[in-house]
Amino acid sequence: MEFYQLEAFVMVVAHRSFSRAAQHLFLSQPTVSAHVKSLETEICMPLFDRGKSELLLTPAGETLYRYARDMLDMRTTVLTELSCADTMPEESITIAASSVPCQYLLPGAVVAFQQLYPTIKINIRQENSATACEDVFRYHYAVGIVGEKIKLPQLMYEPLVEDELVVAIPQLPAFADLVAKGCVTVEDMIMHPLLMREEGSGTRSLFEQALQGTGTDLAAFQMQVFDNQETIKQAVRRGLGLTVISRYVVEDYVQFGLLAARSVTGLDLKRNFFLVTHAKRIQSPATRAFTTFIRTFFPRGDLS
Repeated sequence: MEFYQLEAFVMVVAHRSFSRAAQHLFLSQPTVSAHVKSLETEICMPLFDRGKSELLLTPAGETLYRYARDMLDMRTTVLTELSCADTMPEESITIAASSVPCQYLLPGAVVAFQQLYPTIKINIRQENSATACEDVFRYHYAVGIVGEKIKLPQLMYEPLVEDELVVAIPQLPAFADLVAKGCVTVEDMIMHPLLMREEGSGTRSLFEQALQGTGTDLAAFQMQVFDNQETIKQAVRRGLGLTVISRYVVEDYVQFGLLAARSVTGLDLKRNFFLVTHAKRIQSPATRAFTTFIRTFFPRGDLS
């Protein structure tokens, strides 16, 4: 079992394609296929379920992928320490992030990080909290930043920054009564269409949990589901209804007078965004540098 074989295998998993992995490695597709086939021959097990339309790992493939990632990350760490270099070597890492951190928190953090570490390339993949945690758990990504703790073995969560969900209200005549209130009630919200994210969204999950204490659930609302918070924000701005959303998402529209933001009486809608990592995964030098940096980048403090 050689490093070049493991690199080919890991790249195929990352890109979910033999051809895209070959392009990234500057190899021909037959060469990448041969490297993976040689691994399968060595362990006497298939690594991919080739009968599916999508390239999926077999159980043996899932196991080998976790160890292969650790072996490659360990090799990078060893070479870095042995080189005695003063600068970080070139490396690329991907962060799985839920929508609010991806769009509103990470851009500034990545700019500041890459000013310190220009040789490290940061990629960001937007997913809902459940999917991002699942991907960190399965070793698809070394780091995630999410708005909800998903219970999976070996995942570690560290709070990074506090957030609060608010009700976003259109600044239109039809909603003037709501805008005039200092805060709104659940009963106020039931009278209007409610635009929400899909299941698996940390925002939706927190709102559902908060509603449980009131004896109400989402079935009481005139709910419409969108899988993109920017679409929700634009639809609310134009008067389609209300939404429960992170204050970070609407603070610009509130500042410009396009939306109003109100708290909900009787609901605790504060939360943290978390750094999520896998306890068993060996972190590469770039991953260690990023996690150390991000732990202190965001200001701490009470939202009130």
